[in-house]
Amino acid sequence: KIMRPLVAAAIPSPCCRCGAPVALVALPARHASLSSQFAPIFALGLVGEDDVSAAAELLVDSFFTPLQTEDAGPAAPLTSAESAMREERRRLTARGLEWRLGSRLQAPTPALALDSSLLLALTHVQTGEMVATAELSLRPRDGRLPAEFAVPPLFLLHSAGLAPYLCNLAVRRGFRRRRIARRLLSSCERLVSSEWQQSELYLHVDLLNQAAAALYRSEGYEPLPGFDRAAAASSIALPGRPRALNRYHVKRLPPAPPAAEAGAPPAAELGAPPAAELGAEAKPATLPAA
Repeated sequence: KIMRPLVAAAIPSPCCRCGAPVALVALPARHASLSSQFAPIFALGLVGEDDVSAAAELLVDSFFTPLQTEDAGPAAPLTSAESAMREERRRLTARGLEWRLGSRLQAPTPALALDSSLLLALTHVQTGEMVATAELSLRPRDGRLPAEFAVPPLFLLHSAGLAPYLCNLAVRRGFRRRRIARRLLSSCERLVSSEWQQSELYLHVDLLNQAAAALYRSEGYEPLPGFDRAAAASSIALPGRPRALNRYHVKRLPPAPPAAEAGAPPAAELGAPPAAELGAEAKPATLPAA
C-alpha cells in the first residue's frame, strides 16, 4: 500500500535524552478533539524518524527495568552490567520501532495501513519531555504477542483475520496517576473507530500488573482466556521482573461516522476471525463494511 504524505504542523520540543529537537507531527484537524483533551499541558502527535530514540527510552524505562512501586523512591544506581544491558535493550527497542513504523516515520499519518504501525506520543508542552506513547497496528486475531520485529500485516492476510491491536501504552514515571493512560486509551479507541472505521480493538494485559488490569477492565475490555496458551508461548521473560501473565482482551467499539479522508483498505480485505478460536466468552467479531 502506498501511503499519501500528510501535510501537518510539527510540534517542536527538546528531546530529554540527547538534546535534539523532537518534532511530533500534529494530527489532522478532523482529530482536533483527540488533542484538545490534553491541552494546554500536553501535546498529542505522531512519532516521526527523529523521535524514535526518545520513544525507545520511554518504553525501556516503562517495561524493561526492575519493577518498583510509585512510592518506592528513586531507583538504585545501575551496575555497569545492568547499564550495558539497558543500553542494548534501548538499541533493540529503537530498531524494532523503526522496523514496525516503516515508511510512516518519513510521512507520519493516522491512516490505516497494511505495511506499518503508528505510534502516538504525548509531550509536555513546557519541557518538551515525551511522557507517554501508544502503538496501534493490524495484527492477526491469534492471541500471540507481536515480536519486536513483527511481520508486517500485509504478509499476514491469509492468517486468522486482521484486527486493530494496541500495545506499548506507556506513561513515564513521574507522570502517572494523572489519568493520562486512560485518556490516551480513549484517543486510540476513537482513532480506530473514526479514522480506521473498525469496530473492535484487541490488546494483551499482564494480569500481574494490577493497575493496568483494573484500567482495561473498567474501560470495558473483555478477557479471552481461550488464547492463554498462545499468549504464554509468545511472551518473553524480562530481567528483574516476574514472567508476565498475559491475557488477550477485546473491546467492541461504538460506531463512528466515516473519516473525512479516504485511504484505508476495505475492511473486507482484513479477513474475519475463525469463530472456533474466540473462546466461549467472545462472539465472532465482524468488521464493518468499508
